[in-house]
Amino acid sequence: MAPDLGPAWGKAIAREEPSAIVQQAGHPWHSPRLHRTMPPKPFASAPGDHAAFRPSSPNPRGAIHICILGGGFGGLYCALALHRHLGKASRVRITLVEPRDRFNFTPLLYELLTYELAPWEIAPAYRDLLKPTTVDLRQDWAEHIDLAQQRVTLRHAEPLTYDYLVVALGSQMRPPTTPGSQTHTLPFNTLQDAEQMEQRLGELEHLPQVRVVVAGAGPSGVELACKLSDRLGSRGHVTVVDRRGEILRSYPARLQRAAACALAKRGVDVYLDAAIEAVDASGLTFSHEGKTLHCQADLMLWTVGTVPRSWLGENGLKQTAFGQCQVQPTLQLPNYSNVFVLGDMAAMPAPGRDRAPTTAQAAYQAGPTVAQNVLALIANRPLKPFIYNHLGDMLTLGQGEAVVCGFGLCITGRLGGLSRRWAYWLRLPTSAHRWRVLKHWLGLKR
Repeated sequence: MAPDLGPAWGKAIAREEPSAIVQQAGHPWHSPRLHRTMPPKPFASAPGDHAAFRPSSPNPRGAIHICILGGGFGGLYCALALHRHLGKASRVRITLVEPRDRFNFTPLLYELLTYELAPWEIAPAYRDLLKPTTVDLRQDWAEHIDLAQQRVTLRHAEPLTYDYLVVALGSQMRPPTTPGSQTHTLPFNTLQDAEQMEQRLGELEHLPQVRVVVAGAGPSGVELACKLSDRLGSRGHVTVVDRRGEILRSYPARLQRAAACALAKRGVDVYLDAAIEAVDASGLTFSHEGKTLHCQADLMLWTVGTVPRSWLGENGLKQTAFGQCQVQPTLQLPNYSNVFVLGDMAAMPAPGRDRAPTTAQAAYQAGPTVAQNVLALIANRPLKPFIYNHLGDMLTLGQGEAVVCGFGLCITGRLGGLSRRWAYWLRLPTSAHRWRVLKHWLGLKR
């Protein structure tokens, strides 16, 4: 398999309120090189979007009920795997609880900034993905899990009772502690965040120069810096500030070097070992090499990482110092064999590591494993342990360019960009959506 990772192949997405999606007009992903300015474009609907979602027909009485909380990489791919194994004639009920109306393929979110992809390609509607299946989508928030009664309380609808429960609620943004950071900076984890940034860039269109400061030199910060530098061209001045002593601290040296070259090529200023002290409307203040500096900015982005979502119930569960649920190798909760936890919320095992990374790649692998183990438990068959297989690391480093490292190889530039795009295309949620996206890329009639 091709290497696949990224910051959001990297980071699980923070949950957001369901809202109407304002979408960007579709552009071929091989669009021409960006010039000085790129005017904001209205979002366009995805081909085939519908006004309302009709849930699947009711399952027969007495059916076994599998309830899945969270529609990210772990939860959605688990639901789809269950449907593939069971088919439409099964007496097993599958319910997916997810408050958003669209799945977010977060590793490709950065392509929206340079119009290389349209929002519908990376954020398909759950109703379209699940329409050919028997999965019952409940667009609601899970509020509480009662393990003893096997019941999930929802915010708006009646409680759900389950026979088997899969919890995959992902992560949320780490609460900022720096004064002014919540008020004056923008996050970049969801489609809603991308829309907010697009609006802000549109407001700055009249300026002869746009000053951008990115807090954090992790994968998200590096990718944002490169994309925004290409988006703004000669009008942009991008600065990256990080308290650590190196960019992409947890990534291989080859990937760090490729990222450093990409940032230098675009004239991005990078301040390392820099402690951010405060943020206000004019910019960001930080200490560096014994001096206090103030970097003026028109746009400030906060990419300081995520934390696992808290367990929705009594705090009797064993958790790690990182706040993840301790799970068995099969991803079952200790003492509750019918409950599985996966993705960022779980300390999933990984060979040669203390735990699997909190990345979309890990959740993507865990989803089908949990589906198989749930079915094995129903059929009274032995369960298989989850084994995380690190497939490589990938980052986009500007428009049409990327670095892909894995299996002893490291591909950069345009070839890296094509390799990354292809690897992620293979992992889009359903074959129907993959085909729809591929036809759009090839310019074929949809």
